[in-house]
Amino acid sequence: MNAIVKMIIFGYLIIELILRGDIPYEQLLVVMISIIIQLVKERYYDSSWLTIAMLLLTCAGVAMDFRFAVLFALAAYDFMLKKSWVGLGAVFACAFYFLAKSPQIHSFIVWIAFCILLAYVIRKSSEEASRFTSTLDNERRLRYELEQAKAQLLHASKEIAGITEVKERNRIAREIHDSVGHNLAGTLIQLQAAYKIHGKDTEKAMSMISKSIDGLAHAVDLLRDTVHNIKPRESLGADYFRSMIGNYRFCPVDLKLSGDFNTIPPAHLELLSATIKEALTNTARYSFATMVNVTIDANENFTRLYVKDNGRGCENIKEGLGLSGMKERARNLGGNLSIHATDGFMIVCVIPRQEGGEIVEIANRG
Repeated sequence: MNAIVKMIIFGYLIIELILRGDIPYEQLLVVMISIIIQLVKERYYDSSWLTIAMLLLTCAGVAMDFRFAVLFALAAYDFMLKKSWVGLGAVFACAFYFLAKSPQIHSFIVWIAFCILLAYVIRKSSEEASRFTSTLDNERRLRYELEQAKAQLLHASKEIAGITEVKERNRIAREIHDSVGHNLAGTLIQLQAAYKIHGKDTEKAMSMISKSIDGLAHAVDLLRDTVHNIKPRESLGADYFRSMIGNYRFCPVDLKLSGDFNTIPPAHLELLSATIKEALTNTARYSFATMVNVTIDANENFTRLYVKDNGRGCENIKEGLGLSGMKERARNLGGNLSIHATDGFMIVCVIPRQEGGEIVEIANRG
């Protein structure tokens, strides 16, 4: 754009000089030096000193021919691009000094004012573009940092899950060893002793067998209590979803369950639970629905969730952290979550079962 503006100004000056007739050598030299200065500014080194030199050269040209006054507009253009208010003041001072008695002073002032306005618009556009680029760079940097932080959190969550599993296994092993192992070991010793003496002392052997039976009964009770304590107290699977739906008070919910929910991997249960909660929350906040249908299908190949309300829907879906987080968690599990809002609000989530049992990757928590 700068080159076009300067070409127009030089073109106007050269045409004016040609129309007058012969161009003196001194004026031609001023034009050539001015062009060289502008080339240096545009291609190699843009300095305020070169703009000042251009202003002084313009004054020399105007002293020879008032038509060179159009170059004041060029100097004003460069000073405005650099936000040099002192330079703009110097341009106007020189212009009024050399053109005070010229009949064409108004036209040259218009040239100067137009170039100043044009330079102002170009500078503002360049600043806006620079700020926009800087904002994009910062956003890209923050996005990369967020991705790195998310990967670290996923890695940390996997490590925590592994450590938790090992600790739980150790706890169960200690529980069984301490509560059941000692009783079984003692009972085994008594049975072995009864077996060895049953031919010599039948009465004592039977007494030891009776004690062993009591010990085994006690061990069975201990084993039953241990398993009861190990079993999670919180309801899982189908009962968990029924309890969740039962606590929803905004409108009736028709829940349909099919399949064996005892085989659903924990990561799938976590995603289904979060998705249902998010869908029901959005229904209560935005939909004005009077009915919600929730269907969960669980089989050996996939787990499928279908949530549909009869509310007003939405023409333009704006995905917040909840919906976008659920989509990403579904992708992390190798599945897909789609949203439709043309006739009410509908969410369909399908998560495939991977070979070898439960998927290892821990779902991202948004």
